[in-house]
Amino acid sequence: MLNFARGRSQARPNRSMPIAVMEYADPKRKSNMFGKLLMAAALTALCIIMLKLSPSFSTPTHFSRHEKGVTHVLVTGGAGYIGSHAALRLLKESYRVTIVDNLSRGNIGAVKVLQELFPEPGKLQFIYADLGDPNAVDKIFSENAFDAVIHFAAVAYVGESTTDPLKYYHNITSNTLMVLKSMAAHGVGTLIYSSTCATYGEPEKMPITEETPQASCKTWINA
Repeated sequence: MLNFARGRSQARPNRSMPIAVMEYADPKRKSNMFGKLLMAAALTALCIIMLKLSPSFSTPTHFSRHEKGVTHVLVTGGAGYIGSHAALRLLKESYRVTIVDNLSRGNIGAVKVLQELFPEPGKLQFIYADLGDPNAVDKIFSENAFDAVIHFAAVAYVGESTTDPLKYYHNITSNTLMVLKSMAAHGVGTLIYSSTCATYGEPEKMPITEETPQASCKTWINA
C-alpha cells in the first residue's frame, strides 16, 4: 500500500509568495503637477494679453478694411465747428467717418453728439491724436483703410499768426506734409483741403461764396 502521507519530520519546501504592492499617489507630486499646469495656463494667458496689447496685433474692424459701396473718410480737426458739421453731413450721406483731433481748439462735446446720433458699429470713430506726431499719424493710417481725407486740422486766427508765425507754420505746413506723406505711403489718393478765408481779404459783399474774388488783406500779406 502506497503511503501518501508526509512524515512530520520531513521539512516543507520554501515557496516564495509574490506580495501584491499597491501604489499610492504621492500628495507632493500631485501638488507639483497641479502647480505646473496652473503656471503654464497663467503664462499662456499673459502671452495672449501681451499680443493683443502689441501695436502689431490688431483685431480687424469695419474701419480697418475696405468695403464695397462704403467710402471711409478721415476728417482731421473733426471736433471743430466746420469739421464737425462736415462730419455730420458725411454721416447723413452714409459715409464711414474717422475723426482725428487733438482737442486744442475742438470740442469733444460735438463728437459725443455725433456718436449719439450715429451709434451703429462701423459708422463713426474718434481718435485723439496730434498730427504733429509722425508715429501717431503713421499708426492711424496703418490701422485704418481710408478712401479720402478732408483736412480741417489747423489754427486759424490771422492776428495770432502774426505774433506766433512758427506755431502756424508747424501746425499748418509741417503737419499737412506729414498727412500727405502717410496718404502716399498707404495709397490714399483723394484730399479735400480746407484753406483760410483770409485769402478773400475784406470782401465788399457777404456772405463769401466760391465766386468771391481772392484779395489778400494787409495782415495776411505781412504774416
